[in-house]
Amino acid sequence: MLEIANQVRKKKAWENKMQIYEIIDKNTRKNKSGLTIYDLTKILNWSNGKVEHYIKKLLKEGYINNSDSTVNGRARKEYSSKSVKELIKWDKMKSKPDDYNF
Repeated sequence: MLEIANQVRKKKAWENKMQIYEIIDKNTRKNKSGLTIYDLTKILNWSNGKVEHYIKKLLKEGYINNSDSTVNGRARKEYSSKSVKELIKWDKMKSKPDDYNF
């Protein structure tokens, strides 16, 4: 029973991350600018902590970029999606895999 509950939680967490990523990606392609956590909380109607949690996971996994700027003397963090070229691990593609037997 616990295994099923864990699978459900992992699936929901993945769906939430991808939902945030899709919103950030659409905005990046459309407006060429990033979104703040505040913007995402308003779009998704989620709490600030929930959005921040998933943003940290996406940053750690390398799916999005963050940029810092100052607006009216206040720090502003914007998050934007990476291009496909940035997401591909070129080093791994150029080298032979460990189990390459030819």
